[in-house]
Amino acid sequence: MDHFCFKYMDKHKTEELLPEMFDILYSNMNPISPTGNSYDADFHIWLSHISHAIQMESRKTVLMYAENELVGYFRYFMNSSTQSLLIEDVQIKPKFQGVGLFSYLCKWLINQLRGSILTVEAYADKKNDKSQSVLEHLGLKRKGENENGISFYYQGDYASFCSIFCSD
Repeated sequence: MDHFCFKYMDKHKTEELLPEMFDILYSNMNPISPTGNSYDADFHIWLSHISHAIQMESRKTVLMYAENELVGYFRYFMNSSTQSLLIEDVQIKPKFQGVGLFSYLCKWLINQLRGSILTVEAYADKKNDKSQSVLEHLGLKRKGENENGISFYYQGDYASFCSIFCSD
């Protein structure tokens, strides 16, 4: 399980990747924050929100592979006006959580990012204690919540974030 590969998603292949990505998201989030909808209904709602956003140039999706199996993805947004990296979504199949995949991803990502980044931002569902703990471990501090009150807003220093992964 220690052979991981990271690739930016080819935006021309989103239609074939989105169902598999949703399956990972659903397996992680449905136990934490169920919507009460069917799998198909949740997929179509998610698809209606993600399809346009994923095509935007400032948004990137990194696919995580173990061998040839898609085991997770990481979506982010680079805001050049605020010089911030917004972590939009991190989803990893349960059997690949806790094996160092996220750390490997962050090391890889830091080497990919260009430009002057000052801050890292993220949102975590209020019911998702694990995500909140990870963000706090990364040095991000809770600064508020999103407009609908479902998620906490976190922010931290990018240099501090990088130092966690570059000190190994």
